[in-house]
This record gives sequence, structure tokens and C-alpha cells, in this order.
Amino acid sequence: MRATLTLPITEVSNAPSSTFAPTETSRTSQDIDAGRVAVTFPLHGRAPNQEEPRAIVHPRDRANRIAGFLLLGDWVVASLAILSALAFREWQVGPRSGGDTVSPGQIAAWSAGASVALIWIMMFFHSYEPSNLMKVPRFFKSLLRSILLLSLGIWACFGFFRIEGFTPRVGAVYSIFTVFFYMCLWRVLADQFIKSRRFDLVASSRVLLIGWSDSARRLVDSMGANPTQFGTAVGYCSVPGANGLAPKDLPHLGSHADLGRLAKEYCIDQIVLADLDCSSAEIQQLTRFCQRELISFQLIPNYFPALQTGLQVKMVNGVPLLGINELPLDRTRNRAAKRAIDIIGALFGIAISSLIVPWFCAAVFIESPGPVIYRQRRTSRSGRSFYIFKIRSMRLNAESSTGAVWCKKEDARRLRIGTFMRRWNIDELPQFFNVLKGEMSLVGPRPERPELIARFKNEIPNYNARHEVRSGLTGWAQIQGLRGDTDLSQRIEADLYYLENWSVFMDLYCLVATLFKTRNAH
Repeated sequence: MRATLTLPITEVSNAPSSTFAPTETSRTSQDIDAGRVAVTFPLHGRAPNQEEPRAIVHPRDRANRIAGFLLLGDWVVASLAILSALAFREWQVGPRSGGDTVSPGQIAAWSAGASVALIWIMMFFHSYEPSNLMKVPRFFKSLLRSILLLSLGIWACFGFFRIEGFTPRVGAVYSIFTVFFYMCLWRVLADQFIKSRRFDLVASSRVLLIGWSDSARRLVDSMGANPTQFGTAVGYCSVPGANGLAPKDLPHLGSHADLGRLAKEYCIDQIVLADLDCSSAEIQQLTRFCQRELISFQLIPNYFPALQTGLQVKMVNGVPLLGINELPLDRTRNRAAKRAIDIIGALFGIAISSLIVPWFCAAVFIESPGPVIYRQRRTSRSGRSFYIFKIRSMRLNAESSTGAVWCKKEDARRLRIGTFMRRWNIDELPQFFNVLKGEMSLVGPRPERPELIARFKNEIPNYNARHEVRSGLTGWAQIQGLRGDTDLSQRIEADLYYLENWSVFMDLYCLVATLFKTRNAH
């Protein structure tokens, strides 16, 4: 029988006997402020008492202040960078004919206005979100994209509109380099300053985990890499009937019965429920406690073992529904881009393979007279069946005595020319027609036979999740060497990784890598 997690939360009138009574657990502003403001405050210690109460400052507010500081600094540095570039250009040009001069006020106005536009564009790339503050490489990418977009916009205005007066066309080119250099230097220095003063930890939430799981392990590892993204784990509480897992590098602060005391003692800002072996009523009690104590509450849903990046809450007539609602290829623009690549790639592949396929078909017929192109029933997206085309690489009736089985290394059923074709994927070239017909994609999980799927879906967890997209001529699992007679569980993990992280560049990488990565191709 599973032990339950009891959270005895009562009303104020019963406060003296309640573990989480407000009189027992209400955190004073001195404790909270000391834990959040004092940079040298020990991570697992008790906050020192303060004689005079001060206003409560939530870590989210402090993160927003750091974001505001960086935003203001970016604007000042960008203004100076543009000002220096335009001033240098005017010095380079020298006096203009007719005695026209550019006043410092005009240069300053251009610098201030362009820098405001730059910061505005960067906000659309989420450069100033608290979770992205310490991601310096990400900031560099957003900065470069913002500079290029702003430059294109300025040049477009010069081209389409008749702008009188000072129009720094060449100065805009100079500004691209000065802004990128100045702001990169400023952000590196600012990042070092923030980390040296431990402001990043002050601006991160103090997280207490209830229970423990493998997912909690990955969450804590992520916290250590970037505290501002989620928070800093101060410890964990055990629950009755726990699964026996326990972290080695995170202190055990007590049991669930000590939650009220721990929330005050360690100035907890966020509670994460990692063990869901408790009832709905118990979770509701915990959420009410967190709401009363101004503590953020989150839980790790272990009900979705696959495709978790698509996990979202969808509201239907005020009713929240938690489920896998959207993967990258569920978006219309992504599906359109992938299909366009498939059509172009299939036409190109058919044109190239038409010069190759006849020669190998002739070689197959010479070694093993009979049909050289065969079709085989496979399964693609949403479980739909289709017939795949391949150049025959084995002797005729190779599976008449064994049934549907995978090809193994040194398989005696293969033809000599078939071994070469399978190594370099030449036998798959006729599948460009399947791609053109829309039955397959250039890149995706490899299609499998229905009789094998009927067995694997009951043996391998999350096996059928790979059928969320069209099957591919090549795929992420294939270029990782997970093909043929290899670990099917690892292959499924690779397929699911592809589904959750799809991008155009990922597809292009798979297509190129297929030409060079032939491990386990037999």
C-alpha cells in the first residue's frame, strides 16, 4: 500500500495545532530580505535577525532590476558606439561643398534614436528576460541579428523615402562594427561583475524540492549551470513511501512535516513537488499553503515520459488541460518549410539517382536474376501504411523461412553488390519517389514494417511516439549509428530527440552527414 503525504493545513482559528499555521510559518520581512539581499548569506544557513523590518524584495524583482540595469547599460553603450562611428565618418569626409556642416546635435539625435530602436528589437528576441540574463552567447546572437535588422531597416528607409538633411548611409555600416564590438565588451565585463558580486544568486529563487526523482536530478543540474533561469536548490524534503532515490550533493533538510519551519528558516521562494505519489487533495493542500505564504509552487509531471517539450496547458472554457499540444513540426510554417525542402530535395535526388540506379540494377540482375526493384509495406505518420521502393540487395525470397527480421552484420542473405549498396545507402535511392509523393520525408525516423511495429510497441516504451511525423529517407538515429541490428531503445530516444528539437538546420545537417556517417550500415 502506498503511504500518503499528509499536509495538515487548517484555518487561522486552528492555527496553534497546525503544522503550516500562519502564526508558525509567516516569514518576517527581516528573514526574507536578509536571505535575498546579503550576497554573503550562506546557502544552507539561517537568515540573521534584523532589528528593523524592511520591505520584502522577491528574487524576481531583483532579477528585473538587473535586467533593467543591463538594458540601460546597453542603450548607453550602443549610443556611444553609434556616436563614435558617425563622428568618425564625418571626420573622414571632412568639410562638405557649399559649407554645409553636420552639427553635433544631429549626430547625437541619430545615435540616441538608433540605439532605442536597437534595444526595442532586442526585446523581441527576449534578450532582457530574467532567465536569459546570464546567457552571454545567446545575447551575442540576438545582438547580431538585431544590428542587421536595424541596418536593413535604416537602408530601406533611405531607399524608399526622401529624407532631407543628414543621412549617414556609410556611417550606418561603420556602426554595425562599433556597436557589436562595444556591446560585446560591455556585456562580458558586466557579466563578470554580476557573477563576482554574486548578484546572479541573489536574483535567483531559493528552491525546496519535495521528494526526489530522475527528473529532479536533471532540474538541479540545470540550476547549477544557470541559477537565474530557475533558481538555486537549497535542499529537499522526504515524503512517506518515497521511491528510495536520494541525491548525494543536496542536503536532506527534513520531512514533509517540517515544511512550515523550513519555509521560514531557509527563506524558500519556490517549492517543487518531484514525487507525485500523493493524492489530488494533498497537492491542493500544498498549493494553498504556498499561496498563503507567497511561495511559488510547481510540480514535475511524470505522466508524460516522451515528447515533454510539447507539454502545455490548454484552456478550454476555463478548464485547464495538460497535454502534449505542440511540437516544432505541429506549426504550419515549419511543416511548410519541411515539405518545400522535401520537394526540392526529391526532385534533385531523382535527377541525380537516375544516372546511378540503372547501373546498380543491372549489377543486381547479373548476380541474382529476377526483379531488381521491390516494394515493401511500411508505416509512416499517424500509423498510415504505404509501399516503400528499394533496389533489391538480397537474394530472392530471403525471408521465406525466417519471416520479417532485421539485416545483421555479415548477413548471408545479402548479395555481394547488395553489401556495397547498403553501406552507402544506394539501395534507398528509389525512395525519392516516396518523398515526392508525400509518403515520406527526406529526414525523419526510418519507416518500419507493420508486423515488427505490432511487436515493438508492446516491448519498447514510447515506440509509437516516433510516428508523430513522416518517416524519413535518413534520420537523426541513422547518422548516430543507430541502425540495423542495434539497441532499439537508443534508436527511439534519438528519434524522439529529433521530434522535439526539429529545425531546418537539423534536417540539412542530417542530409549532409548521411553521406559520411555509415556506421552500422549493413
